[in-house]
Amino acid sequence: MKKKAIPLALLMPLVGTNAQESMQEYAGNVTDLMITKSGSVLVGVKQTDDNNLLCEESDWPLAFDAGSGVGQHWLDFLMLARNTNQKIRIGYMPAESTRCDVEYVAATAADGYGDGSDPIGGEGDNLIETGVYGNVALIDSNGLSAASFSASGHYRDDVPAAAFDGYTWDNKVNEDAGQKINRGLWLFRIEEDTEAWIQVDFGHKVSISGMRLTLNEKASQLGRGPRDVVVQASNDGNNFVDHESFRLANIADQTGSFNSAIEARYIRLQILNNFGDANYIEIDELELYQKQN
Repeated sequence: MKKKAIPLALLMPLVGTNAQESMQEYAGNVTDLMITKSGSVLVGVKQTDDNNLLCEESDWPLAFDAGSGVGQHWLDFLMLARNTNQKIRIGYMPAESTRCDVEYVAATAADGYGDGSDPIGGEGDNLIETGVYGNVALIDSNGLSAASFSASGHYRDDVPAAAFDGYTWDNKVNEDAGQKINRGLWLFRIEEDTEAWIQVDFGHKVSISGMRLTLNEKASQLGRGPRDVVVQASNDGNNFVDHESFRLANIADQTGSFNSAIEARYIRLQILNNFGDANYIEIDELELYQKQN
């Protein structure tokens, strides 16, 4: 397949023609990230005999400055790639006795950032990945319809499926999304002795290794975002087991990877509390990522 670069201008190299002639490219997975006191970001990657770097032998062979605008975007991108175990490409300048300076980071369809046509993943996986990061829970993908999404309740027209339509209240967050569902969010009215949860029925057993939760800024400021959550799994839709617990941050966009992949048909997110709003819990978009090779 012809490589197709994801159109993210901030990931383009910031070097001239002469530098590009000697630049090297690594293709693989990020394993470690460190941010130093000085603002330098140190990057560790998975290396093999056939796929190694022309840099010093170190757990942190790549580096860049997070202080610049593009550096912060690189850091966000690499953190998400690490959390979802996605293969990426990193351009760097060789320096066998020191750390190598990063010149660009990129994601291509050929590396698994799907173009909407190729199912990829580990053994037993057969899911189409959507968007830049490979969401497998977008409505109208992988056989998912509005009936595939359910919750313990919803407020007015802010139905569960709206948290899987590729939109927040004010933005489109998945380039493969179709039509926005109502306001593009799931809203749950808090009532005493009522559990809050939202779930996906994939129709068959899948392997899920991470998630991304997105809010709009206003909802985050109001304290409506989930705080303490439990990821649960089931194969019959009735008997759920706890897989892993998280304490989320009060920010509008965050990702997390599971310690081990979930192998189940139903994936449920149980929300134990929020960040202070007494009336509502809100999720604008919930993405799920499948286990990669």
